[in-house]
Amino acid sequence: MASFWAGLVPLIWLWPDLACDPVAWHRQELVLGFAGAAMGGYLLTALPHWLKLAGAGGEGISAGGTAALVAAWGVGRLAGGSCLPDGVALAGLALYPLGLTLCLVAPVIRAGAWSRLPIAVAPLLLVLIAVRLRLAADSLTAVLGMALLCAGVGGRIVPAFLAARAGNRRAGPPWPWSARTANGALALALALHLTGAEEGWIGALLLFAAFGQAARLWWWDLAPATRGHHDLVMLLCAWLWLPLGLGLVGAALLGVGLPRATAVHALTMGLMGSLVLAVMARSWMRRAPGCLLVDWATAMAFALVQLSTGLRLGLVEFGEGPAAASWSLAWGIAAAHCVAALLRPVPHPILSAARGAGP
Repeated sequence: MASFWAGLVPLIWLWPDLACDPVAWHRQELVLGFAGAAMGGYLLTALPHWLKLAGAGGEGISAGGTAALVAAWGVGRLAGGSCLPDGVALAGLALYPLGLTLCLVAPVIRAGAWSRLPIAVAPLLLVLIAVRLRLAADSLTAVLGMALLCAGVGGRIVPAFLAARAGNRRAGPPWPWSARTANGALALALALHLTGAEEGWIGALLLFAAFGQAARLWWWDLAPATRGHHDLVMLLCAWLWLPLGLGLVGAALLGVGLPRATAVHALTMGLMGSLVLAVMARSWMRRAPGCLLVDWATAMAFALVQLSTGLRLGLVEFGEGPAAASWSLAWGIAAAHCVAALLRPVPHPILSAARGAGP
């Protein structure tokens, strides 16, 4: 659903009468619809692993539970695009993140996997974003909130996949000082924005967070990404949009560089789009001993996401049409891969390569 919706969202500009406010709908659905579905897909895939580590078995939610969440997600899409009163629309938008939180928190508490509780309640962030977008037309909360989530989740899984491919079980501290400081600065910037602080302070914090997120690379074992492991190259390219995007948005808030409305696309299209695609593609990549193989279509889809982001940021002056077309084509390719993957047996492990000697 994430891949299908990502490809459809830009089409609102062809039929703007489908939504009461096409601009607001576009902002809302890129985060709540696309990123929200991707968040659910990742967290529900990770849930059995969390429970297994806690010694409580590896079962996730049932097929019926998944179907109910998909239905709740669909209700949110209908509510968000309608001209309903704000209260009714927000109730529809909140249905999916509240249901996803319940599906994650209940088994985590039963298993006593307390270290996973913070990420299990992460879907509640979508409720805050929905309220701010609907009632205050506040897109910066959505952008910074999702960037913080990407910093937390991506900051764990990217170095973990790198270390696993290198055969290094002791890849250094998961949260070095640079990670703690950078994530703290980003969280503080979000908190200050919610309290109505001066944009200059927020911009300065985002620039500081950008340097901190870039410094995290010092702790990572980057060698596997230089040895032909293209799945890891995709993850690293996606990660680099985090410091770049924070830097661009921070500079924009200080009145330097790109306009704010343009700069935020480095975090939405660049970071969110690239990281979601780089992670979800791991579920359909062909397995080889000790590695995942990136086929030409997946590589093209990822390249198109990079192209669309660059076009939207104005790195090349072609207008918004080519950017939207590149983005939709990328996610059309991803959606085709997803449908094909649903017809094949589920690989295990789902998001990583089986241990073995790489090529």
